This record gives sequence, C-alpha cells and structure tokens, in this order.
Amino acid sequence: MRETRNNRKTHKKVIWITLASVLVVIALAITFFFPINNAMRELSGGKDTVTDAALKDQLVKKVDKDKNKSSNSANDPTNDQQVKQAVTSIKKTSTQDIMQSANDESKAASILQKNTTLSAAQSRAAAKEMFSDTRYNGLRQSISSGDWYGAYNQYQTLAKNGSLDALKASINTAK
Repeated sequence: MRETRNNRKTHKKVIWITLASVLVVIALAITFFFPINNAMRELSGGKDTVTDAALKDQLVKKVDKDKNKSSNSANDPTNDQQVKQAVTSIKKTSTQDIMQSANDESKAASILQKNTTLSAAQSRAAAKEMFSDTRYNGLRQSISSGDWYGAYNQYQTLAKNGSLDALKASINTAK
C-alpha cells in the first residue's frame, strides 16, 4: 500500500515537472520569437523570412478588408487603386529595409515616396514629423527591432490619441 502511494506521488511530481518545463519553453519561445526571426533574416542576407511573409499576408488581408472604410463611397476606384498600390508595395519592400528606415529619416522618406502616393515633399514632411516628435519613438523602436506586435500596439495607441491625425495634417500642409 505504501509503495502505491509513493508511486502516485512520484508520478504526480513527474507530471508537474513536465508541465512546468513545457510552460517555460513556451514562454521562452514567445519572448525570443522576434529576435530569432531577426537572426534568421540576417543569416539569409536580408531576405524576408517565412514569418515576414506571413505577417505581410495578414497585413495585406487587413488592408484589403478595410480598404473602403475610410472612403466616403463604397466603391471608390481612386481609393481602390491606392490600396492596390500599397498592397503591391508592401509585398515588394523587404522587411529589413522597413526596419532600417525606422532609424534613418532620409531612408524613411525615400521608402514613403517610393511606396505610397505621397509626393517627395509630403514624404519628407511625414518622415520629419515621425523623427522629430517623441510620440512616434515607440513605434519606430518597435519597427527597428522587428517587434511587429509592439509596432501594432504602438499604432493602435497613436490612432487613439490623435497622433496619426496630426501626422496626416502635417503631410497635407506640405503639398
């Protein structure tokens, strides 16, 4: 009888140790996911990783789904064309270039001009605003480090506190 009780205790102990080990591995994988992905990108010579492609696909789906929400009419061909251009640009621009542009104002302006419908003056104004206003530092740091979840959270915060509206206004005055 005593042996059975000891076996049960030992068995429970093994289960708890295994469960704790699995939870630690999961926590480490979540914590180091983006740094590992960034290392894989570096090893591949700056080419997008499978994770980068998956993130871009999700972004493209979200942009495509929401494309007419900002438009006054449900079928705005101008808006649809701009969204199509943005989607194509997202797919073509390497993740490493996007990350580097978060630390370089001139590169950010260049990428904005190349991949959006903004003029050169508007692209420079947008980049200047993002680099001179501390409200955008968190977003730029997240993008620079490849922390896309953090970048998304920063974007949501900026959208809620009106910072993105201020950025749009500064771009519109640069026309």
